[in-house]
Amino acid sequence: MIQKIRVSKAYILAAVLSLLSFILIYEFLNFKQIDALQKDLSASVVRLHVIANSNSKEDQELKLFVRDKVIEFLSNNIDFSKGKYQVLKDIARRRYQIESHIKQALLEKGKNYKVRISIQRDLFPNRVYNNFLFPSGIYDCVKVFIGDGKGKNWWCVIFPPLCIVDETKLELPAEAREELKSLLSKKEYLIATSYGSMDNMPVKLRLKIYEILKTKFYKEAWFKRIFRSI
Repeated sequence: MIQKIRVSKAYILAAVLSLLSFILIYEFLNFKQIDALQKDLSASVVRLHVIANSNSKEDQELKLFVRDKVIEFLSNNIDFSKGKYQVLKDIARRRYQIESHIKQALLEKGKNYKVRISIQRDLFPNRVYNNFLFPSGIYDCVKVFIGDGKGKNWWCVIFPPLCIVDETKLELPAEAREELKSLLSKKEYLIATSYGSMDNMPVKLRLKIYEILKTKFYKEAWFKRIFRSI
């Protein structure tokens, strides 16, 4: 009788370990798919971040005013058909001109804030942009700092030109979706649009774990040895 109980416990333990192994492998494959999506997006897009002077209502409204001025200038002066890296070069070449343009617009509104534009590669957490997932990782970005630059930021994708200024539109336009679809594999596009809704807990948890792995430990040597694909 005792031996039968021991055998039953052994079977249960083996079953539990098998289930845990399956879950770990399944989640690891999920992380690999999300990571592949992030790498392809990182190689293809440029993000725009406009950082407010502070979180006061006035400064946050001013942030949106600056956003409109930046997007207007870029739309009128940058040829987005030349490709990502040429677009970054053109923005860098016109950086001081853009800063002066924004500074003058702020002065006309009675605000004497300094304006600084930085073009860099930076680490960002998971973000969903109009139901499209941008996994945590390093992206090329153009950052516009207003004043002290200590407030909340507004962001969008400026290359390819996907910025949506109208906050009432909750979906990317059809042409924008087609642009993103052309940058990714079918599987990656499906993942990006499926994970875009993070209302259910498993998706939230999975993305949070992925974000922690990418943003907290990605520089650690031990992490790179164990999780080379992440």
